[in-house]
Amino acid sequence: MKKLWMLLIVLALLVTAVPIFASDVTFSGRNIWAANYDPDFGAVPFLVRFRPKLTAKIDDFNTLVAGFRMEGWYVASPGADYLDGATDPFDISFWPGVRVRDMYVTTDVTGALGLNLPVTIKTTIGQFEADFTDWNYATESGWESYYTTGGGWSNGIADLGPYAGTTALRLDVGAGPVGVHMYSNFMGELMFGVNGGFGPVVGWVTYTAPAAAVGEGVLGVEAKYSGEFGDFKVGVPAYFRYRLGDAGAIYFLEDFVFGAGVSADYKMFHVAAGLEGDSNNVPDNVAIDVSVAPIEPAKIYGHVYLDVGKDSGVLAGTSAFAGADVGASYKLGAANFMLGYVIGGDDFVPIPLNGDTFNLINGLYFAMDVSF
Repeated sequence: MKKLWMLLIVLALLVTAVPIFASDVTFSGRNIWAANYDPDFGAVPFLVRFRPKLTAKIDDFNTLVAGFRMEGWYVASPGADYLDGATDPFDISFWPGVRVRDMYVTTDVTGALGLNLPVTIKTTIGQFEADFTDWNYATESGWESYYTTGGGWSNGIADLGPYAGTTALRLDVGAGPVGVHMYSNFMGELMFGVNGGFGPVVGWVTYTAPAAAVGEGVLGVEAKYSGEFGDFKVGVPAYFRYRLGDAGAIYFLEDFVFGAGVSADYKMFHVAAGLEGDSNNVPDNVAIDVSVAPIEPAKIYGHVYLDVGKDSGVLAGTSAFAGADVGASYKLGAANFMLGYVIGGDDFVPIPLNGDTFNLINGLYFAMDVSF
């Protein structure tokens, strides 16, 4: 709790001091609390995650973004012995402290120079998450894309990972519906991307490589169709990545990775499905979402997760069923309350709750998620 108070004090000072040199300041973020009771272990783990972000428009051309992350978990277990070998009641807590998630400045170069050009040039310098796109999945959790047996997040199109928050430079050049992008983290990793759109279709071509072996990186292609026909909405994303050489193995071990999905909404009904495959498993991960919102603040949902690759989950040769999540949510203003039950598969694959909120394996859960 001491570290949380320190974070709040720092944020209060920032909110107070930044308006002195910024014309427009906004404070946003996300707070998550969740508890899960696993009947197999008789334990109740709690998780709290707080992600505040301050955005300050310094002038007409420069914007400062400061984002933080604080999280911790607490386990209360009456007599269970699976954590430390003890049979007496015990509590375990873990508070890793506060981490600077983002700290960067974006600059409108063409605007600051007063150039009346058909192109726009923008720079981003500082610490920030290294990615170009984040919609290469169809389901709410994105489980079909980011979970792999070789390690998490290796299937992003052009993404060095959610925690690659090192000092970096990003250059974005736009010309109408087309954009050209370059990223370097000053540690020997480069990303290049070109994106464009035509009507309901948008797409990316990306390349990620170590600077020491530029010709042996990973080439990616990604596209998404979004259509709306009255009360019916549909989205179809797809992507393909190919490793050009051995140096590309620092990003993922497979020779190629692909994924596709579809999501459809009709009035109060929603369905989505996505799959991922690679050179070792075709297909590998499959995720399915079904939900119904009978009244606007309430929703009943179900998610099914399959691991159909030959190296299923953690234990090779286990069932293709990786888990399921059935629950209901109700919004009271901005706060979303969730009550549900996770049915774990026999390979102990963590199941994501509400996207990247809370990884569960089995049991009843209650959660509250609010964004501001």
